[in-house]
Amino acid sequence: MKKILLLSFLALSLFALSCSNNEDNTPPQQNNPIQSKFFSPPSWIIGTWVISGTTTQYFKFSNEDFILLTPYTSYKTVLEQTKSAGQTAKVDETITDIDYNFVITVGASSGSYKFKKVNATKIQWINGINNITLDKE
Repeated sequence: MKKILLLSFLALSLFALSCSNNEDNTPPQQNNPIQSKFFSPPSWIIGTWVISGTTTQYFKFSNEDFILLTPYTSYKTVLEQTKSAGQTAKVDETITDIDYNFVITVGASSGSYKFKKVNATKIQWINGINNITLDKE
């Protein structure tokens, strides 16, 4: 008799566990990183640019990045790291058929860049001191 009661108790316990109402209708939280596109340069400036009359690579533009090649600095990476640290990280762009101007804000610092299209293989970097001509590599 004790065995029957013990087996019945075990069976009921297993049944109760399997039918436990532990349903959580809340969808699982996903901690996906926020993707941000900081740069959207015009197609005419995409590529690597060298200082005219030299072989010195100076700037590189991709669909989502602005890279200073000497010394190497990927501003997309700088902005992503700044943003992940909870600081201000943004790029304000002005784009026309012949101008690409932007202000990069990283934390409390900012810097502006101005480029003017001369032709398909030549641009000018207008840096406030003088205009530097760059050739597409």
